[in-house]
Amino acid sequence: MILGIDLRCLPPGGTPGTGIAHASREITKALFALSSGHPNLTLSLYIPREAAQEHGKEIFRNMSSGKCRIIKLNSATGGSLRQSLEAYGCDVLFVPSGAVAPGIKIPVVPWVHDVAIFDHPEWFPESLFRRAITTNLFRKGIRKAGHVLCVSQFTKDELVKKFQLDPSTVRVTLEGGDPELASLHDEALAQAKQKARYRLAERGVTRPFILYLGTLEPRKNLPMLLKAWDEARSEFKRPTDLVIAGRDGWKLDAISSSLVDAQRGRTDTQSRLHRIEAPTDEHRRDLLLAAELVALPSFYEGFGLVALEAMQAGTAVLSSTGGALPEVVGDASPCLPPDDLRAWKQSLLELMDSEQKRADVARQGKMRSTKMGWEIAANVILDVLTDRAV
Repeated sequence: MILGIDLRCLPPGGTPGTGIAHASREITKALFALSSGHPNLTLSLYIPREAAQEHGKEIFRNMSSGKCRIIKLNSATGGSLRQSLEAYGCDVLFVPSGAVAPGIKIPVVPWVHDVAIFDHPEWFPESLFRRAITTNLFRKGIRKAGHVLCVSQFTKDELVKKFQLDPSTVRVTLEGGDPELASLHDEALAQAKQKARYRLAERGVTRPFILYLGTLEPRKNLPMLLKAWDEARSEFKRPTDLVIAGRDGWKLDAISSSLVDAQRGRTDTQSRLHRIEAPTDEHRRDLLLAAELVALPSFYEGFGLVALEAMQAGTAVLSSTGGALPEVVGDASPCLPPDDLRAWKQSLLELMDSEQKRADVARQGKMRSTKMGWEIAANVILDVLTDRAV
């Protein structure tokens, strides 16, 4: 069996990209690792030429077994993919971005991360014309696929409702987070946290801090978090910084205004706001390990990868009830309505002022995180793909 993977979502130049690109790389690595135990399984990766070299190194790093070939596409277009499939075919095509190219003649299985754009187009930067094209193609691809994979039960319910899919044809995989953080336990975790604090101190983050990690975009609800922290910081028992880490996204006017308001009229002796743009994977791990609390106030998440990574890092999480976040954190973390400013301010104060409460939330989160992993997701995916290839 030749399993094709459509990796046109990987950005050129070796840049890491956002959540879908990250998830696509990680699930490809997990599928490659599984292929060593399946003698009749070969992977065929379809990657745009400009992205192939660096992402190929990342996917195969530390991998000594498995069978795979890389097909370099001339471009990231559907036409280039179709040409390569004709020349270098496969039995079934897995599309980890969820966006199925039209005109594919072999069985295709998309992996859907969210469908937020259908209910909240105002959160996204596309023009009305562009959005009409992409959503129409997505809808056709999902319905043609026959079988669909998705990252959460929440996303499955959305798919079934919006596209009238048979629930038996939609499988939930969950996601895997950060394997390096997941491997840390007990003394090794404590040492990693201490080293991360030292490294961040060298970058100027020297005090206890709350962390927001992710792309800056409207659905992440950052203005509310900034307001809640701003109102709470004079009431914290000790100075408590807020770190906003992630690349700039789109429709930033309200977010930028909130960042300016949170900085205005403050001195270095008070709680401070730090803005860290485009952190590397190593820097992300340091932030997740060193933070005392990770705050995720999103209006909507198709999964909530940062919540899982924070739990793997043994760090307390405070999340919203938006989308799949309650599904990811379960009973391990408090979940608040994303628009309840008063509740967020109070919870920030309660958690940051109580080491015991944070430790309890962190411990429960670490235990819950062990139920999710890329190998677990890859096994579900491979099971569906094998059935589709028959």
